[in-house]
Amino acid sequence: MKSISRLFFVLIAVFAGLNTLKAQTSLKDDKSDRAAEVKKYVQTKDYVFEATNKGSMPLSYHKYDVAIDKDTLIANLPGSSGKIKFDCTKYNYSEWRGKNGDMNVLIKPNTQMADVKQIKMEITPQGHAMVEVERHHGGPLSLNGYVKQEDY
Repeated sequence: MKSISRLFFVLIAVFAGLNTLKAQTSLKDDKSDRAAEVKKYVQTKDYVFEATNKGSMPLSYHKYDVAIDKDTLIANLPGSSGKIKFDCTKYNYSEWRGKNGDMNVLIKPNTQMADVKQIKMEITPQGHAMVEVERHHGGPLSLNGYVKQEDY
């Protein structure tokens, strides 16, 4: 009887260990899949940066963003005296692999309608993004958020 109860506990421990191993493998697969998605978004210029914080100050959900859709750039950003809003079809876009597997993006809009000189993004493989907007007038604007694919 004692050996049966020991066997029972050993079997429970083995099954618990297998479930933990399976969960860890699944998490690695999820991270790998997400990294591939983010890389695809950035390389095909088909994503939206959704701002969640301006510095350490939280922002309203779905209020500020930068949308990149192959040939169109649309920005809706917080400014010191109201929103910075513009859209353009002529802009320079470059992306490269940064440290720790991050993707770096540099966008330079060719428009005189906005105070934006360039937008720099550092995007982690999981889609978190740190963005710095360099303006013609005024200091830089630092935002944190994430990138996602958007259905237009």
